[in-house]
Amino acid sequence: MKLLGLLTTLLFLPGTLVLNHLRISVDEDGGIIRSFINSSFWGAVVLGVALKYWI
Repeated sequence: MKLLGLLTTLLFLPGTLVLNHLRISVDEDGGIIRSFINSSFWGAVVLGVALKYWI
């Protein structure tokens, strides 16, 4: 259970950092900005790995 908590914290970290920087709480945001930032960040990471190893 401890590993699962660590993985979810890591997964949501980029969006949480942006929300903290903008001084917006998760309740005020409704998850829209956080989801966009998380998907953009992790999408870029996966794209970078894919381009490095498959091209």
